[in-house]
Amino acid sequence: MKITYDKKADAKYIYLKKGKINFTKKVKDWLLFDYSKNGEMLGIEILNASKNFANFMNSHKKFSVSLNIK
Repeated sequence: MKITYDKKADAKYIYLKKGKINFTKKVKDWLLFDYSKNGEMLGIEILNASKNFANFMNSHKKFSVSLNIK
């Protein structure tokens, strides 16, 4: 797993697995999930990350614990 941050776009991307992205599911205006052709989640994009990353981590406590991120 790898997390990147683009300052200019204020976007964080959490790489969960390697693979080719087949489709993206918009969960919220600022939260996008990328999936493979087989439906495996490959990554998560968080837009306006300076504001929304904390919201994402707080609303996905099980996720944050499994990643060891606070």
